[in-house]
Amino acid sequence: MKDTLFETIVDNYDNLKYSLLKAQTFDPAHYGFPEIYYKIMETDAQRVLAFEKAFALHDHFRGATVCEIGVGTLPLTKLYMPYVKKAYLIENNPDLVPFINAEIQKYPWADKVTVIYADAMTVTLPEKVDHIIGELMSIYCANEFQVQIFQHMRQFLTPNGKLFPNRIVNFARLCEATIDTDIHHYPVNFTRHQPMFLTQQFLVNEIELLKEKKQGVRLSFSVPVLFSGTVNALYLESYVEVTEGSNFTGTDSLMPPTVLKTTNTQKVQAGDLVHIDFSFEYGSSLDHISCVLS
Repeated sequence: MKDTLFETIVDNYDNLKYSLLKAQTFDPAHYGFPEIYYKIMETDAQRVLAFEKAFALHDHFRGATVCEIGVGTLPLTKLYMPYVKKAYLIENNPDLVPFINAEIQKYPWADKVTVIYADAMTVTLPEKVDHIIGELMSIYCANEFQVQIFQHMRQFLTPNGKLFPNRIVNFARLCEATIDTDIHHYPVNFTRHQPMFLTQQFLVNEIELLKEKKQGVRLSFSVPVLFSGTVNALYLESYVEVTEGSNFTGTDSLMPPTVLKTTNTQKVQAGDLVHIDFSFEYGSSLDHISCVLS
């Protein structure tokens, strides 16, 4: 008997190359993402378990007052709510209001919740909180305002308060990729959609979300080339420390490895040293990243 599902996937590899890009593209018409994206997020065991483990590692989550930003369909909320004293839930997508209001009422912890429908970049909390949770993450924090939102929200933390996630480490590789002319970047859905790597993985930067003051990235560095070819893209990866001891290395639901066109192309020989001038603003767009090779 044929595995018709797998056969269908194999037959449609090429058609699926940019499907994840469409599913994860922010839709300003309804302040959020296509409905399928929420389903992708909810069913991602690595992502959900990383946060569940992070909450379990902190005994002081019990009896705490917390704030969660961008609660969406509440998959993370349900993990910690039985243990906390109080929670402020922030959501800016008006399409989710009826769902959130109805869903909360299904649980015995409903009376511990205050839902604030507002923009997390400007919202004010009525009191200090012990922890702030917010996975408003995109690869490199380039598409979402994870950094700016935490920069605003951390003023509402108690002196020993913590952010979840805590740290993001960004890596890249220079590569040779086949990308359509009207596409600037795409998240990798299947390994056959990976480019041909010309360098080893190298560290780009680290973002400590509790301390980060910058609004973007300005870097200049050089990378040795392993294989001859034409560099026309970067392969981006973000590793996330939700809290110390609980990490998330990116899956197709959140911060997936992403192929990004470089600003210019350059032919290289094995052993060459390629210089990279790399810059972008957090939350601006992956398409606005400048990556100049020389």
